[in-house]
Amino acid sequence: MQRFHTHLGRDIRLTSGSARDLAPGEFGLLAIDGGAGGWSVVHKGPSGEVMELNNEMHFETPEAALAFVKELIELLGPAAA
Repeated sequence: MQRFHTHLGRDIRLTSGSARDLAPGEFGLLAIDGGAGGWSVVHKGPSGEVMELNNEMHFETPEAALAFVKELIELLGPAAA
């Protein structure tokens, strides 16, 4: 799976479990225990705060997490130019 995706102008990055490498405005797919514990979806806000978007529900695969974040992005609409 690719480590970087863009959907409707919004960036999504697959990471090893830390949101510190995300840029403000990016979505992240975080590996929990190297992926063995599942995958979490987060968003890093403009001032650096990180919010987990899938509550305590973790996805089994990065593909499932990516599908979830793409649906969220579609609900939000395209990024402002």
